Amino acid sequence: MGVKWNRYPLLLAAVLLLSSCALTPMPQIAYVDPGATLHLYLQPIPQEAHQLSLTVTGLSARTVDGRDIPLLDAPWVLNPAERVGRQTKLLQHKLPVGEYLGLSLVLSEATLQTEEGPIDLLVDAGPQLIAENFVISADQTQTLFLSLHPKRLVTGGYKLTAQFSLWKAQSPLAELQGIISHPNSGLLTVFEKKTPTLVELVAVGREPAGVALDQHGRLVYLALSGENSIAVFDLVRDKVQRKVRLHMGDRPTELALSADGATLISLNSGSNSVSIIDTDSFSVRQRLLFSTTPASIFTGVNSRNAYVSLPDINALALLDLERAAVIATANLTDTATQGVADRTGRQVYLLTENSPNLLTVSADNLAITDRVYIGYGARCLALNLNNDLLYVGMESGEIAVIDPRVGLPIDSFNAAPGVVDIAVDQEENSLFVVSAQGNLLSKYDLVSKKRLAVLELGTAGAKIAVMGER
Repeated sequence: MGVKWNRYPLLLAAVLLLSSCALTPMPQIAYVDPGATLHLYLQPIPQEAHQLSLTVTGLSARTVDGRDIPLLDAPWVLNPAERVGRQTKLLQHKLPVGEYLGLSLVLSEATLQTEEGPIDLLVDAGPQLIAENFVISADQTQTLFLSLHPKRLVTGGYKLTAQFSLWKAQSPLAELQGIISHPNSGLLTVFEKKTPTLVELVAVGREPAGVALDQHGRLVYLALSGENSIAVFDLVRDKVQRKVRLHMGDRPTELALSADGATLISLNSGSNSVSIIDTDSFSVRQRLLFSTTPASIFTGVNSRNAYVSLPDINALALLDLERAAVIATANLTDTATQGVADRTGRQVYLLTENSPNLLTVSADNLAITDRVYIGYGARCLALNLNNDLLYVGMESGEIAVIDPRVGLPIDSFNAAPGVVDIAVDQEENSLFVVSAQGNLLSKYDLVSKKRLAVLELGTAGAKIAVMGER
């Protein structure tokens, strides 16, 4: 696939600047230093506990010298019936750097719901030390998981004998992982995609935004807008392997990876530029400057082409990655925001901001060949390579299912409002949806359209990628 001529040569000249361009100021987002922070999650409550209600009035982190550092501002009431089968975030709290023995928990009340009505249970008023050594460091987070044992919850019909346990993150195989970036907290969520359950939160740098996943290399590339750099996170070793420095003021926001994994493309909103990076040497081969701010970037099915949307001038630019050059541009009349290429390499699909249509564009000459009505408020899209269907996430929470072969929406289902990003797991034929309302990650079966699970992220997510996505 390749464009042999420039459809709009004058537009191409206007888009690509051969000289340095002035940096475009970009608004800074509110950023919270993630270091020295404990994140505590409650694991799914066992079915046996669904008739219990527990009131926690004390929770502290116990240091190695025996000091208790309070974590609660107010009592908790844990209603297991609301948490059966669901992992939930309990708290995040800054702690002094150092070593800890575990958490000290105090239960003040417990109620058992019976056929005759609620029964107040006898509760041991003393603190219960939930032992699990952990370390709080200045530049990293600590993720802990609290579990309630399903056996011997109540003895004698009147006494609470529930036992909690505490444990640290245990990473699953890289093939089972997914990731979500969180710009305002500097965090990367690593989750196990089958369940799904959160595995850990990793401090990766300032304002992580766009992500690109190297399925073969088990690497995640993250655009760190607040550092003008790209972090390389190793899913196998569970750590940031290195960082690639870009120009001052670049503020990278979107990333795309070529099909062979050899070339990474960074869209730099702060400097109206695109950096083309060799993933073998992690060196920037070329930096292309534009006269307007690019909004999104995505690659074709081969390893040669990439597409850049330029909404300020309603244009789409085609990049030749081997030549590291813009080789064609086209005026779309509509404001394109995000796009994806089909698996044949013959066409691309574009979301638009100022129209209710999904555009189908020829990859050969960048001409619009079809418009599919989907309504206003489209925020993201993904292609299912198993059946060539498109999934469009709407601001309302609706997920529209489009068959581009007939040019029509054929189905839809509802997720939580404020859809931020979506990803298709080709291996399981499922869809992951990140929603702003409630900061949720939801998983849906794409055959039944049934929601399989939901995960509370605890902080606003931006971009998602899963192993098996493509």
